[in-house]
Amino acid sequence: MATVPREEEILVLYGSQTGNSEQAAIDICNKIPEQLSNSKLSAFAGGKELPPINLTARHMQLDDFLEVERAKWTRLIVIVTSSYGVGQAPLGCQRFREFCDAILSRPVGDGTDRPMLNGVTYALLGLGDSKYTTFFQNPTKIDEALQLAGATRVGKLGKADASGKGDDEQAKVISRWVDEIWPVLAKVVSSEPPSNDTLEQACSSSIEICGEIIPDFVPTPKKSVGVIQIAIPVIMAAIAAFYFTTK
Repeated sequence: MATVPREEEILVLYGSQTGNSEQAAIDICNKIPEQLSNSKLSAFAGGKELPPINLTARHMQLDDFLEVERAKWTRLIVIVTSSYGVGQAPLGCQRFREFCDAILSRPVGDGTDRPMLNGVTYALLGLGDSKYTTFFQNPTKIDEALQLAGATRVGKLGKADASGKGDDEQAKVISRWVDEIWPVLAKVVSSEPPSNDTLEQACSSSIEICGEIIPDFVPTPKKSVGVIQIAIPVIMAAIAAFYFTTK
C-alpha cells in the first residue's frame, strides 16, 4: 500500500525597501520545490529512503504574514529582510519589527517571556549597506526576538552587504547563502514535524501580541460551527410549527 505523502508548506517572508530582498525571497521560494524535492531530500540524507512529502512554498511580506495570514506559523520559515534609515524596518516589515520589539521589551520573569514560538524553525538572510552604522540592525533584532520567543534558527545568519567588494559583493553573498542553506532546510523538512497544537499555540500567542501593538488589528473570529449546527434545526422546527398551525 502506497504511503500517503505528508503535506508541508514553507513560507518565505520578506521586507524590502529597494526590491533586492523581495527578489531574493521570490528566487528562494521558486527554487524550493526542486531543491527540496523527495529525491533531493533522500540525497541529502545519504540516500536513505524517507517518507514522501508534498512540499509547497509561498512568499509574502512579513507584515502580510501577521495581518493577512494571521500569524499562521509553519514549522519552517525563511526570512529575507534589510534595514532602512537608522536601523529601522523596510517596507513590508514595519509591523513585524514592532512585533519583534514587543517580544524584546517584555520583562524577563513576568510570565510573558514564555517560549511562545516553540516548534518554529527559521533561516534568516539579512541585506544592507555597511556605509551606514546601523545597516544590519533590523535583521539582528528580528533574529534576537525570534530566538527569545523560542524559535530555532538554522544555518548562519546571512549578511549581504551592498558595499561589499570581491567575494563579499552582495549578490555573491546571497548566492552562497542560498546554496548553503538547502542541506540545512532539508534536514528540518525530513525531521518529525511539531504537533498542530504547538503551531496553533504559536499562532494564538502571536495574535495576542498583535492585538496589543497594532491599533487596527482585528483578531481572528472564533469558529461558530457548533452554534450554526444547533440553530439550523431550531429554525426548521419553528418553520414547520408555523406551517402546520396555519393550515
